[in-house]
Amino acid sequence: MSTRIRIVLVDDHALVRRGLALLLRLEGRHEIIGEAGSGEAALPLIESERPDLVILDLNMPGMDGLETLRRLRARGIPTRVLVLSMHDETHLVGEALTAGADGYLLKDSMDDELFLAIDGIMRGQRYLAAAIDRARLQESRLRPMALTAREREVLQLIANGLTTSAVAETLNISPHTATRHRANLMQKLNVHNQVELVRIAVGQGLIVLQTPT
Repeated sequence: MSTRIRIVLVDDHALVRRGLALLLRLEGRHEIIGEAGSGEAALPLIESERPDLVILDLNMPGMDGLETLRRLRARGIPTRVLVLSMHDETHLVGEALTAGADGYLLKDSMDDELFLAIDGIMRGQRYLAAAIDRARLQESRLRPMALTAREREVLQLIANGLTTSAVAETLNISPHTATRHRANLMQKLNVHNQVELVRIAVGQGLIVLQTPT
């Protein structure tokens, strides 16, 4: 391509963003026009700058990468998105693709595949990390989990350790509404307590557990 690819980096770890920025700048065909450490900060940045590509981490506190991606697409922003994650669970990959990701790259294969992924995505192709099991991914995508956007938010906050009252305060909803969302989640996932709820949700790739920083 004759012009540089304008990129926004979204990851809650500044060290990861710096490493990516350095790698991309050294390659010479990429321009880092912005960085964000959270989904909340990323959305207005992407909307105002309209980059060619967003490299998006899934595992972020608050609004995670999946919800950031959903909101980005809901706003009709056509920017291409490459998800960068340490998680290779097929359900999670499927969730990201369904939400509108153009590619899914694993962090442990970033050095080998990053530029292949970017080049493919910018040509209009969908890129999946070589280590992702395509057959299992296809099978998992035939069984989508029908959760609403609000239920996904509640589910992620529960997994992050918030109580029902804290979930209500965080989302600015009533405790009764938060309790109802929790009950709906347990019914949909066919579980009977919060430990099972989180375990099944992680196993099916519906949420990402926060890792210590």
